[in-house]
Amino acid sequence: MSIREFIQEYLKMSRYVALGTLDGILAVMGVTLAASGVASAGGLPIPNYVIGLTGLSGGIALALSNAFGSFIGERAEEARNLRELEQKMVIGEGALDDTVIHKQAKKRVYMSMFVHGFSSFIGSFVPVLPFILIATRTTAIFTTIGLCFIALVILGIYLGKVSRESLLKTSVEIVLIGVLIGVVSFVIGGGN
Repeated sequence: MSIREFIQEYLKMSRYVALGTLDGILAVMGVTLAASGVASAGGLPIPNYVIGLTGLSGGIALALSNAFGSFIGERAEEARNLRELEQKMVIGEGALDDTVIHKQAKKRVYMSMFVHGFSSFIGSFVPVLPFILIATRTTAIFTTIGLCFIALVILGIYLGKVSRESLLKTSVEIVLIGVLIGVVSFVIGGGN
């Protein structure tokens, strides 16, 4: 499979691109904003890069969890589909194993695993980078919020195109979800 074919396959799995990216951005934004709020409210002299690394470790855990969750879920779904197909074809259970149909199912399982995990990992960098690169807490917070919402708008446009729905409506929905999660995380973290 060429790189171009791989990218096309990747983008065809829009469900996992969306889930992973949204998880990565929003979950890690929540972790970094909450950690920032706790550090600021407690007067703790925690450098921003530590908050960024905390968010990144959460992003890595999320990416691995999403990847293996997709693997387990998709494998079960594909196995069920194969067994149902065997039943409809009135052939023995396992008769389709090692066939082209089975190999395509395995490819979908591994691709979903990769796409969901990798999208989560990439999404987690959006809220983390400002804390790693910017020393001033307030600037890092506002930069994180700005970058996250830009990324959410882009994700909304992508999903709007994939679903052939309103780009504006989809983007606004995703940004509103981001606002809700950001506010809840910041308030729980102690605010600034």
